[in-house]
Amino acid sequence: MEFTGFHPEGLDLLIENRLHNSKEFYEDHKPRIKALVNEPFYALIESMAPVMREIDPLFVIEPKRMLSRVRRDTRYTKDKTLYRDHAWITFARAKQGRFAERPAYYFEITPEYFGYGCGYYQAPPNEMQLARELMLAEDKLFLDAYRAVQQQTRFTLYGDSYKRPKYPDAPEKYQAWINRKNLGLSYECQDFAALFNGSFVRPMLADLKGIAPFYRFLCAIKERSQAAETEALR
Repeated sequence: MEFTGFHPEGLDLLIENRLHNSKEFYEDHKPRIKALVNEPFYALIESMAPVMREIDPLFVIEPKRMLSRVRRDTRYTKDKTLYRDHAWITFARAKQGRFAERPAYYFEITPEYFGYGCGYYQAPPNEMQLARELMLAEDKLFLDAYRAVQQQTRFTLYGDSYKRPKYPDAPEKYQAWINRKNLGLSYECQDFAALFNGSFVRPMLADLKGIAPFYRFLCAIKERSQAAETEALR
């Protein structure tokens, strides 16, 4: 399946489906959503897979599990809107436990922009504390991640921050990292022509390879935390 870009009609259909907020409308238009949204995403995954496996051979490449659902889970939110007007895919390792979060790369399309990046969006507090310890110690994995981010121009560091600095005496250049509750890199683009003709793929893959040290740092946090938990159970 060759990826040739996304369809403008597909994005319009997601918006219209959300506005109708109707199961009947969704069911009537489900085949078109599959053809105009799902299938281009599956083709994109296939195009990205070889490079993404170079970054991490442990990525689980199963398109139907990687693509977000159009139908929202409204059980635990005040927003009871049934359907999304945006969609995304993630490249991540297999879950260990039903709700286990892990570092991931992502690509998304929205009515306002398309974007991509990498992060550990719901990292447990103990793992983020381990990350801070590696930052303060200037561990090689952290320094590699830090330099990779400093050397690029597209991505923005983001994540919820504490109101007060956790380590006010730490080097100023690390404060934006140390004071995060979670950690990620994001890039947003409003050039929909590139989205629709598919020309964004090659530069995106180069960008994602460029921040591989950041991804490896996030994975190291997860791995070291798991190793410590295993050791504690012995």
